[in-house]
Amino acid sequence: MEEDHAGVPLKKSDPVVSYRETVMAESSMVALSKSPNKHNRLYMKAQPMTEELSTEIEAGKVTPRDDPKVRARYLADEHGWDVTDARKIWCFGPDTTGANLLVDQTKAVQYLNEIKDACVAGFQWYQTCLVIRRSNFVCV
Repeated sequence: MEEDHAGVPLKKSDPVVSYRETVMAESSMVALSKSPNKHNRLYMKAQPMTEELSTEIEAGKVTPRDDPKVRARYLADEHGWDVTDARKIWCFGPDTTGANLLVDQTKAVQYLNEIKDACVAGFQWYQTCLVIRRSNFVCV
């Protein structure tokens, strides 16, 4: 290729491959976090999303700036989501635009918006501290 096209020496190296972690099945364990005063408990689990939805998020077809009601109807019709859950997407990640979602699936819990910012910040932070090579994770 050097002789045919460029006529100059080319720098050669091994290809760069980016690794990404993902979740293959719903969590078998539920993570528990207690508030400092021990009066509140927050339970969380991870479950995979479809590859098609992940691709649509990365392509910009589904974004955090979409109207929540329109996005919820699209997720229900095209991806089989519950409309109520789809309306309660708290954030996309990493960096508020990636193909991971934090979804509030609670029912009839009062004052949950008071801890929303802390949950979103924890979700964003977690995505930078993964086990394998501090790589990104997708489809969660």
